Amino acid sequence: MTASATLIHEYECGITAKIQFSDVTDVVRSYSQTIDLRRARQHMDTSADAFGRAVMDWARGGTDPEVYERDDSYVDVGAGPDLFLADFPDWPSSERKAMRHVRGRVIDVGCGAGRVALHLQQRGVDVVGLDASPLAIRASRRRGVKQAWCAPVETLTGTIGSFHTIVLFGNNFGMFGSPARIREVLTAWSTQMAPEARILAQSSNPYAGGAPALDRSYYRQNKERGLMPGQCRLRVRYHGLATPWFPWLFVSRNEMRLLVKGTGWHLSRVLGETPRDAYVGVLERD
Repeated sequence: MTASATLIHEYECGITAKIQFSDVTDVVRSYSQTIDLRRARQHMDTSADAFGRAVMDWARGGTDPEVYERDDSYVDVGAGPDLFLADFPDWPSSERKAMRHVRGRVIDVGCGAGRVALHLQQRGVDVVGLDASPLAIRASRRRGVKQAWCAPVETLTGTIGSFHTIVLFGNNFGMFGSPARIREVLTAWSTQMAPEARILAQSSNPYAGGAPALDRSYYRQNKERGLMPGQCRLRVRYHGLATPWFPWLFVSRNEMRLLVKGTGWHLSRVLGETPRDAYVGVLERD
């Protein structure tokens, strides 16, 4: 199979998964994981650190990707170690360009396996990796991250002022889940951070087909319910594990610009190749 193909798998439990594949190997690997997930679903541990387990397995050489499940049972296969353990030359171009805008002490929020922190360490930057997943932090340390903190982002309130750059890669601009919460957090950060501080905030355009686990029917339902089109409720599944459900938000470039207005930040530039690609917004203090 040389061209991208779309396969529809009907799980025995009633879940329909629309998955994009570009290689036969990916089909076989992901189909095998689909079968494992289907068999394990009834006994799935839904309070588990599924993402952290995936990250730890990748750090040990595993290759099975994570799976994102939406609250309407739509599932999408994630990028797996190809992204989360990628070396700098293999990062998305927007992320590579964003590294030129790093200044001062850095905190990588939602660091996962620590690829950003490791790259900045190699450049001699004082960087901290932060993740709420204990297993992800263990994996980061295993891979060589020197400063890796296991804590939810909400605990940063008292220490955020000691950093000059916040990195929110992996679509982590949307980790706060709602427009109101994003504005609340950004406003709090702006009152504590230095005038020269920056946020490198990544998101994906929900209208262009590049946002994980989003499609037109879902964002149309959101609009009918008075929500932003890119709002969703997800959980991460990996083998027989699943995280608790969590809210997420994907925004377009213009939506990011409007969201940050009045929070003490402004969108100074956007780094990204095409509307479909994940982009990085460089946020600077007003």
